[in-house]
Amino acid sequence: MSDQISNTTVAQGAMQMFLEEYCAVGIQALLFDTDDEVMSLHIDMHELLEFNHELAMLLLESPSKFLPLFNIACLAAQRSLKQQTTVSDSICTVKEDAQVRVTHLPNHPTLQRTRIPGSEDVGRLLSISGTVIRTGLVKMMETHRVYSCTKCRGVFSVNAEVEQYNYIPKPVRCLVPGPDFCNSTAFVPADSAEDSQRCVDYQEIKIQEQVGRLTLGTIPRAIVVVLERDLVDKAKSGDSVTVTGVVT
Repeated sequence: MSDQISNTTVAQGAMQMFLEEYCAVGIQALLFDTDDEVMSLHIDMHELLEFNHELAMLLLESPSKFLPLFNIACLAAQRSLKQQTTVSDSICTVKEDAQVRVTHLPNHPTLQRTRIPGSEDVGRLLSISGTVIRTGLVKMMETHRVYSCTKCRGVFSVNAEVEQYNYIPKPVRCLVPGPDFCNSTAFVPADSAEDSQRCVDYQEIKIQEQVGRLTLGTIPRAIVVVLERDLVDKAKSGDSVTVTGVVT
């Protein structure tokens, strides 16, 4: 498996095995939460390193590629565990939008920072410690838009580009997966508003380097952090926080 772990299908299978072995309690909390208060699953990077070192390194090196695969694996793990239960659907429900959150990155200066990251860190998964100096209002963000091809009748989605402030580009041709691409340029939004788009809550906060960790005379820098879904309204000005996420 280790020789092929970079393959997305193999990686996703390994992720599901990890979640079922190390995060069973968290998956049960997702399934049996009836108030939608539990919408994320935390994974410990140290445990992932213990389970499969190569998979952990791929996640650190290419988080934008492998974090979405972890979300898919989380969905598969929920469905697998639900099949093993005998309770009704009203009590045990699969959370389609559950997000995997990475915690406890290795204590290495390249991964855990007290200084604001620079342009050379774009695309990396890092933990940043700082003080919240501003919190914005909670707003709604469109994560993707679904289109229907008028030629092949297939359906495909276009994701928002985080680097472009969540702008969703208009597709130039049909993106329906399959061996035969129709390459049509005629497509329309999905029939219903519920199917055509998906919105989530988000909030922008600004964190600043902690003055006590800087050398004398250094001016503290700040960075904007975007919180999504269940992370909104979790921090207020003056809080000392550690944020783990992808630099964009």
